[in-house]
Amino acid sequence: MNKPLVKLTDVKDFTQEQLSVYEKFPSNLTRSLLLTKCSAGPHLALGGAITKGYLNDYEREIIVMRVAKLVDSEFERLIHYPLAIKAGLSEQEISDIENGNYSAMEPRRQAMVHYITECINNGKASPDAFRKLNEFYSQGEIADATHLAGHCWMTAMYLSSLDIPLDEQETSWSRLTELNN
Repeated sequence: MNKPLVKLTDVKDFTQEQLSVYEKFPSNLTRSLLLTKCSAGPHLALGGAITKGYLNDYEREIIVMRVAKLVDSEFERLIHYPLAIKAGLSEQEISDIENGNYSAMEPRRQAMVHYITECINNGKASPDAFRKLNEFYSQGEIADATHLAGHCWMTAMYLSSLDIPLDEQETSWSRLTELNN
């Protein structure tokens, strides 16, 4: 584990306002986001809001697991692997998603994984990838999928650029998602 490039504030030294944000998602991600002037709460709120969009848990975890692999995000994989299993993905399916093993996927999943791969690798998906995905998903679902992929990429880039260490224990999503009900 690398030493962070920034100094994370100890939880005991948080202001009351910082502590209220941290308690929503107690993690090194939140501690690092609290270094920004005012984006920690909105970043976490966006992550929670995405869980209430058009996509179900199963579809969201397909996207997150693919992004995590493409951007080599240990954080996203650590946080989302148990969620992917809980959502109904098998270990083999996760491996196929991570490795882009399209031949093992049904057409609907192929279209999603291909679309997300283009978004991350090319900075945007091609019209052909969009049209293929739109055979299986509504425009709202595609918009949510694109937004989720970007949010995961941004989070991964932020953490890796600052060398933020992984959490030593799993953190709870319950407070974060409760706020968006």
